[in-house]
Amino acid sequence: MYKKIVTIMCVLLLTACTNQTYYLNNLTYEDIINISINETEKTTNINNKGYKYYLPTGFIVSKDNGYNQELLSDDNTKYYLNVDIVSYYYKNKMQSTHNIKDYKYYEFEYKDKTGYLKITENNDNFFVELCYNYAIIEVEVKGSNLRYAISRGIIILNSIQYNDLVIEKNIGNNDIDNAETVYKIPEPKDKDSSKNILEYMEEE
Repeated sequence: MYKKIVTIMCVLLLTACTNQTYYLNNLTYEDIINISINETEKTTNINNKGYKYYLPTGFIVSKDNGYNQELLSDDNTKYYLNVDIVSYYYKNKMQSTHNIKDYKYYEFEYKDKTGYLKITENNDNFFVELCYNYAIIEVEVKGSNLRYAISRGIIILNSIQYNDLVIEKNIGNNDIDNAETVYKIPEPKDKDSSKNILEYMEEE
């Protein structure tokens, strides 16, 4: 019975139905995340070097920097996607600092994957940091768009599929050839480190 409910809700989250806002507004942030990460039938429509993912209807990739992408929704909201192949390769745990002043903080896991939702207030807007499946999405939205932003973000993160052969080759060669730019990625001394790919690149 629960599986049927999850399937129905995933269809509602994935499709641009006219009643989508109504259904989202009747779900908690936790419900939106848990429904999505329990969806096992994954579709992809964006391919990149070492990974691929599903980009929901109404979104485009406005900037492609390989493992860092800027996504633009149909209401011109920018979502920033950072895919952390270093943490994926070494199976590092993704960690975040929880502040008592956070508007919302929620940790979750599914099988061997962990994640968190962190929402902080920024004047009249809310900054959303959503982490799961060795990737992070960041976006700033109005309070009325929080549920929509979370639903799109978790759909994207949950859909990411990694190509182990490509990633192993790139990490093993200590470089990532992305278009005309070559990023030198050092192996972390501490394989339990929670640093992301940007922090490793800055240390080089």
